[in-house]
Amino acid sequence: MKKNIALVAGGDSGEYVISMKSASMIRKNIDPDHYNVFTVLISRGKWVCLLDSGEEVSVDKNDFSVLTAGGKITFNCVFITIHGTPGEDGKLQGYFDLLGIPYTTAGLLPSALTFNKYFCSLVASHFGMHVPGSVKVKRGYRLTEDELTRLLSFPVFVKPNKGGSSLGNSLVDSYAGLDQALEKAFEHDDEILVEEFLPGQEFTCGAVRYGGRVIALPVTMVTSKSGVSYFDFKAKYTKDAAEEITPAPVSEELTRQIRDTTAMLYEKFDLKGMARMDYIYHDGTLFFLEINITPGMSETSIVPQQAAIEGISARELFTAVIEEAMGG
Repeated sequence: MKKNIALVAGGDSGEYVISMKSASMIRKNIDPDHYNVFTVLISRGKWVCLLDSGEEVSVDKNDFSVLTAGGKITFNCVFITIHGTPGEDGKLQGYFDLLGIPYTTAGLLPSALTFNKYFCSLVASHFGMHVPGSVKVKRGYRLTEDELTRLLSFPVFVKPNKGGSSLGNSLVDSYAGLDQALEKAFEHDDEILVEEFLPGQEFTCGAVRYGGRVIALPVTMVTSKSGVSYFDFKAKYTKDAAEEITPAPVSEELTRQIRDTTAMLYEKFDLKGMARMDYIYHDGTLFFLEINITPGMSETSIVPQQAAIEGISARELFTAVIEEAMGG
């Protein structure tokens, strides 16, 4: 008997559009012989199931069910593809834990931890990773120039502490530009990370538990084609603004280091499903940047490309993730 899968998309952040693109790609590639897929939109308090007829049916939050003309639909598993809150920060994970419904991402604690860049970096450093220096700033706190320069050197990144897709990010060359950058970032979050800028080569590597073991996927090197020194939202999602090369054209030694590190972090942070780790290789040292527990899954996203090179089709990838979540 086919299992009912709720494909949860949308979210309450600026990454809504990316989430919807991911959901479209995932839905097309989930095996229809094994699963009935229902897209559930969660956004700004709206919880609806999008039926094939185009009708929107309200979701009963008491048990996460949907009542249709054909009867009540309950779900065997939830495939979370919300980038940002509430799907990447532990909120939905806690809700589904209370209901006893399995889901395809890391649990509540790892989700909340990895979504908070400041605390994630602290834990990663405990695991032996090199991380950029940073200062966390809350709204209303005035970070003086003396305080900042004691800790960091310009230029610095200013970015939301809890967010993704580089929304609200700025690269600041001097203290004079800090206030404007902070205000831009505060449009997306109530906590801001001021982080040292490390020039170098950016790499990203996905990981998934496949065939009973954690597999670090081929490494991708990300380079700018427009001359920008960092990847903001526009650079990430504008066609031809960046080049993503997989496998990364680097030494076997560096490739092995990145893949081994990715698998280690996947295990240490107790992750599940698909995840992606981002790094910067600076002055001969690999620095950890962040973890994405619901990485982009559009037609051109990095993790599906990496899996394909590893010989894992999108259908095989999603089947493995769903079955792992359900204990299969």
